[in-house]
Amino acid sequence: MPTEKDLFSEEQSMVSMSFGEHIEELRTRLILAITGLVVGVIITFVPGINLGKRIMTKMEEPATKALTEFYADQANKRSNEAKALKQVSTTYNAIIPAEAFFKEVAKLAPDLKLPDAKSLATKTLSFPMQYDQASVIQLVNSGIRPPNALVSLAPLETMTIFFMVCLVAGLVIASPWVFYQLWAFIAAGLYRHEQHYVTKFLPFSLGLFLTGVFLCFFGVLPITLSFLLEFNVWLGIEPTLRLSDWMSFATILPLIFGLCFQTPLIMMFLSLIGIFSVDDYRSKRKMAILIIVVAGAVLTPGQDPFSQLFLAVPMVILYELGIMLVARSNISAPSRFAD
Repeated sequence: MPTEKDLFSEEQSMVSMSFGEHIEELRTRLILAITGLVVGVIITFVPGINLGKRIMTKMEEPATKALTEFYADQANKRSNEAKALKQVSTTYNAIIPAEAFFKEVAKLAPDLKLPDAKSLATKTLSFPMQYDQASVIQLVNSGIRPPNALVSLAPLETMTIFFMVCLVAGLVIASPWVFYQLWAFIAAGLYRHEQHYVTKFLPFSLGLFLTGVFLCFFGVLPITLSFLLEFNVWLGIEPTLRLSDWMSFATILPLIFGLCFQTPLIMMFLSLIGIFSVDDYRSKRKMAILIIVVAGAVLTPGQDPFSQLFLAVPMVILYELGIMLVARSNISAPSRFAD
């Protein structure tokens, strides 16, 4: 535990760092972080690997799979309904123009002597036909080719989305370097006895970020999409997903989840350096939940309440987890704001 003399000397060294030096430190760290991001994006364009294309194809899979399963399920329901129908045959007369009929006959049998076309202009032919509802439904059902792919509605939409995917993929690839620069900038404003927290928290910060990204992509997105498709079924609407809408949803939401998963770590870090205590977190719980709900509405790319809810609920759970971690750690760091 540092003595008051040590803390005073460290505080003096921190005060000697001017505001301009802090801005310069921020500028340096931003340049290094952006350089790492550029390198990560370049990796997605390396010929032969085609990482950007593979990632985009992988990101399309949940939507394509959900649409395929949805329309296959609807086809099975129609088939089962058709099988359950009574095999009742109905007879009706099919009436067709005589001229059109004999034109088709002439194509199949050109040597056949047929009536003059002018004499058939106003005449029709009637044929008795039989059908049953089940057979007709199954026949129509077998001929339906459902849309099982994302739809692009603008010439530059696919290219724009591809570059956005490469940018996000580059950020994930460069995330260890970017997070290091972020924590290094934070360390520049800490006491010397607090700077070792940066090296301890960096691996956990990176791990939580990647956990949030992959949990959202492989867990939250498929569940959310299935639920939204079933909601369309309930309203009787055939769903079609637009490429830009889905890819924006599938790229931004995992990043937001990754950042929100930093909540317990940040809470513990702020407690370790004496800014907040576990009692502060508990007393401000209602305010924190309100801020989380508002943040969920602002940060989620979609306007629907479901994606906002899927973000707000995990954030509240993570906030409670942060309180538990701070309480179990028995943190008693000297407050910076103490008299």
